[in-house]
Parts: sequence; C-alpha cells; structure tokens
Amino acid sequence: MSFHEPSLWDKAKMGLIMGGSVGACLGCLIGFYSTMKFGPGPRGYLGTIGQYALGSGASFGFFMMIGSCIRTDEDLSLSAEDRSALKAQMHRYRWTGSTATYATPTAFYLAKAAKREAAEN
Repeated sequence: MSFHEPSLWDKAKMGLIMGGSVGACLGCLIGFYSTMKFGPGPRGYLGTIGQYALGSGASFGFFMMIGSCIRTDEDLSLSAEDRSALKAQMHRYRWTGSTATYATPTAFYLAKAAKREAAEN
C-alpha cells in the first residue's frame, strides 16, 4: 500500500472546511451574544445569528485556505549529508536547549540545496 501526499487543491479544501467550521462556530457565539445584548433586529434571532455565522465562517475559511496553500511548499531536496547534519543539530538543540551549539545555521543548508537545485535546472 503506497501513501500519496494530498495535492495542493486537497489541502486548500481542507483549510477551507476547517476554517469555515471554526469561523461558523465562533460566528454563532458572537451572533448569540449580540442578539442577547442588542436584540435581534429586523431579521429575527435566527437570521441575525446566521448572518454572523456565515460572515465569520466565510472570512475565516478563506484565510485558512490561503494559509494552508502557503504552508504547502515544494520540499527542497537536501542531500543525505545535509539532512543528517540538520538532524544532528536538532538533536543537540533538544538536549542543550541553547542555540549556541549550532555549528552551521539551518539556512546554510537550505541555501546550499537551492543552489544545487538551480544548477541542475
């Protein structure tokens, strides 16, 4: 059985659904508070709370969708040597709790991988 990573579209849909549901729940809470404090207005209770829920869900879902797309980056192919050096540095940092033990910053390895990838293309 092989595992395939979700595509960018799948991650965007997942961000939209998660953000929309969280935003709708938050909008319901805010709408309920608003109708209790200021009254329902001309739309009534359900219309006012629904308007808050839809507005909040749509905006939060949109931003979560954009955020999930931004976080889906192409993996810069690091060599085995660079990957093992990064793992060793992370292991050292985990046990010492200090950044002073880093021999080489992580950005060095990422820049090195980007240069290697640019040279290959």
